[in-house]
Amino acid sequence: MEWLRQMIILLIANKDMRYKFHKAFKVNKVGRLLLTLCFLCFATLGWGQGKEFIKKNFKENRKGFKKAMDSIKKGDIYYAMGPHYYRYAISYYISAEKFNPDNAMLNYKIGKCMIYSSMKGQASIYLGKAIKLNPIVANDAHYYMGRALHLSQHWDSAKGEYNTYLQSLTPEQTEAIADVRRKITECDNGKALSQSPVRVFIDNLGMSVNTKYPEYRPLISADESELVYTSRMPATSKAKVDEKDGETYEDVFVSYNKNGVWSTSVSLGAPVDTKSHDATVGLSADGQTLYIYRTNQGGDIYQTHFANNVWSQPVRMNEKINSVGKESAITVSADGKVFYFVSDRAGGYGMGDIYKIISDGNGGWSEPQNLGPTINTQYDETGVFLSPDGNTLYFSSTGHNTMGGYDIFKTTLVNGQWSAPENLGFPINTPDDDVFFVMPSNKKHGYYSSAQMGGNGDMDIFMITFLGPEKPVAISNSPGLLAGTANIPDVMMSSAVTVATGNKALLRGIVVDSETHKPLLATIELTDNKKNKVIADFSTDSTGKYVVSLSSGINYGIAVKADNYLFYSANIDLTDSSHYREIEKNIALQPLNVGSHIALRNIFFDFNKSTLRKESNPELQRVIDLLKKYPKMTIELSGYTDNKGTQAYNLKLSAARAKSVVTYLKTHGIDAKRLTSKGYGSDNPVATNATDDGRQQNRRTEFKITGK
Repeated sequence: MEWLRQMIILLIANKDMRYKFHKAFKVNKVGRLLLTLCFLCFATLGWGQGKEFIKKNFKENRKGFKKAMDSIKKGDIYYAMGPHYYRYAISYYISAEKFNPDNAMLNYKIGKCMIYSSMKGQASIYLGKAIKLNPIVANDAHYYMGRALHLSQHWDSAKGEYNTYLQSLTPEQTEAIADVRRKITECDNGKALSQSPVRVFIDNLGMSVNTKYPEYRPLISADESELVYTSRMPATSKAKVDEKDGETYEDVFVSYNKNGVWSTSVSLGAPVDTKSHDATVGLSADGQTLYIYRTNQGGDIYQTHFANNVWSQPVRMNEKINSVGKESAITVSADGKVFYFVSDRAGGYGMGDIYKIISDGNGGWSEPQNLGPTINTQYDETGVFLSPDGNTLYFSSTGHNTMGGYDIFKTTLVNGQWSAPENLGFPINTPDDDVFFVMPSNKKHGYYSSAQMGGNGDMDIFMITFLGPEKPVAISNSPGLLAGTANIPDVMMSSAVTVATGNKALLRGIVVDSETHKPLLATIELTDNKKNKVIADFSTDSTGKYVVSLSSGINYGIAVKADNYLFYSANIDLTDSSHYREIEKNIALQPLNVGSHIALRNIFFDFNKSTLRKESNPELQRVIDLLKKYPKMTIELSGYTDNKGTQAYNLKLSAARAKSVVTYLKTHGIDAKRLTSKGYGSDNPVATNATDDGRQQNRRTEFKITGK
């Protein structure tokens, strides 16, 4: 009996199938009309239309009937405004449904509206009831039933509903056919990915960050101490609503991590936030430059800088990045030279595409380069994020092998080419939108926004905790893991998500005045000593704080500089680094006073020789620049050794090394009268000579101000 009912429903819904049926049985025009009427009667016979909202059906409760009809009319106003407003219709429809729970069309509308709300988990209940009450309640009822089951991860049942809907479409409905076939593929992807979940915990960041309003586009500082993101929460009681979607305009908010607890977020306010849309799209490695999206001129990217404890007036980025199209996301390499951004400008492969552009640091820019069809699809790519080592690019896409909506993917740079994108897997990705992934330097966590079930509102921000393969299998009780996940056998949880390659270090600290201990605004210059090249500049904030991400495989020279102070020099060699580490250096800069002295940690000599190695050139240039800036300054160059060897040998070696530095400075334009040199051997150690690290610190070159 059920198969006959389904066949009749398909004949009613599918014009092409009806035509073939009539032709096969040579049914004339009158016969076709009579047959269609019979079909309709038979299809509804025994299954009912439900209880209609007409007065004669509710004679005993006319007051309740009037109230229910008023609710339906109010709900229909929002329903007619489109999907962005569906969520506002739900409460009105539910009120009417309580009065008459057996109306097919009302149940259909409730279920359909719920798909576009935080109540999507209940949508299949109402849609299923609507179809049971009236199998032909709406042409797309089975499509939305498929969507509801899809979002609830009932992959096979969703495919069944999609296929039923697919059979009702005519060949002319090409867009609808392509859409539903893609949905079926997404169910196949989702089923495969969910059978091999990655080993992660996923936790909602909680009410201090997430509200009943949408929160998304998280940006995390390198040391994971600050979270900047976009919210539609009204920043003030006078916040205006965007009529396009019924939400208040986007604003930028910030929350601080205090001992693992996120503080209640606050709006950044003016000049970052305006009366229109202002959304987060990118953050520089040092956290001092924020990139925001504004809807001006079709949608452009602006940048603002943090200085003197305030954000500067946002400035629109150059015409190479912003176009007549929409630019919606950006990420910057650690050295500030390479930018990846998202644009829907003409000439791309799909909706939003990812582009690359290079800055020369002096105002010049290369032409934007589309990353090509390996990365970009005919669908939408967005939410781009470059790992600190520059070798891994994360982005979200509605193309590739998604399980529905946006999924997060990663691609790795191999021999100058980006690899085929890899889905980050389930449960990071879900059948709904999962987008805007970012990661701090330690790679232990990831942050992203998701519309998955169990959130506080339309879209929430979640934290991923990546579990190494050596750790025991565990299932999070977070709302981010959907119902049924706990039943997955442990053997299916054996794979671990792959994150950015390249071990790193996080260098952080505070820069202060050595005498007053007040914080200083200073610049931090990173040099690749092997390449003899400055690779990046960063700045402290108004509290003197700095955070710098360092990649493995590089011997770094670090120079901290501020006006009217001696620079501070440090060497961090990550050439053979095999693990992530965090380095804290609180730096006290010395004012330019007679007697002030610093160690030049990036001056290098050949073993047991006084020959300067070329890696010393950037450090020596800093000394030259300082002496040229203050032409009356005189200095003493001092050489020191550890306590190995005889004192006579150490004195001779240290004196020769100090003299080599003086010679270099003289050959590069510094008057010899301003320079003296002296070797102190193993005298005046700054650390113990009992350890390798201590002895290394004692082997140093210093200079001291002897006159101004």
